Amino acid sequence: MALDFSLPTALILIDNQQGLTNPSTLSHWGPSRSNPQYETNTQALLSAFRAAKSSSSTPLEVIHVFHSSTSPKSPLHPLHPEQGIRPLDFAAPAADGSEAVFWKTVNSSFIGTGLEAHVREKGFRQLIIAGLTTDHCVSTTTRMAANLGVVDRYPGDGPVRLRSDGTHENELNVEKGRIVLVDDATATFGKGGIDAEIIHKVSLATLEGEFADVLKTEEVVKALEKI
Repeated sequence: MALDFSLPTALILIDNQQGLTNPSTLSHWGPSRSNPQYETNTQALLSAFRAAKSSSSTPLEVIHVFHSSTSPKSPLHPLHPEQGIRPLDFAAPAADGSEAVFWKTVNSSFIGTGLEAHVREKGFRQLIIAGLTTDHCVSTTTRMAANLGVVDRYPGDGPVRLRSDGTHENELNVEKGRIVLVDDATATFGKGGIDAEIIHKVSLATLEGEFADVLKTEEVVKALEKI
């Protein structure tokens, strides 16, 4: 299904930080990483979105979410500002302050941050999600975006309410928004003896359809270039 940029859309980039790509800290995450084209694709995605934003009559916004670990041993703890927690240059927030930035301490970008309120307040109907890592923060954020219904619209008195026996107190027709996960603008690491590419593919497969539409960078960029 083609992307519809007549919908107010946010590009959410997750955990593009030095500690997840720096050779001196990679052993913390796993023996190997999936998707060697991650950096190239993410940069292309961000550049295309920024260019489209400048010419679009529909609201488009870039949102950055970064991780600040509570464990001093983590490369993403504030004790490691240069090698770890600092944003990667190719995906750093715009210097003019026009792109929202949120910091989290857990996997979900919606817990302990103002992201949910921001998305609802801005009226975004479509989210495009990319970042690190596929099976942790990207997956959890994607699932919660769908579960919270942050891009959906509910008629009447809001989401369905359940009675104590599990039946529905109010039935409704939800006007669904869209969540898109960019397959090759996310990456993860091998763990537990399982290859990184397998973990990456399985993680995407568990999200596709139920929580998000999974598209390639090229598909998203081509749609943006038509704006």
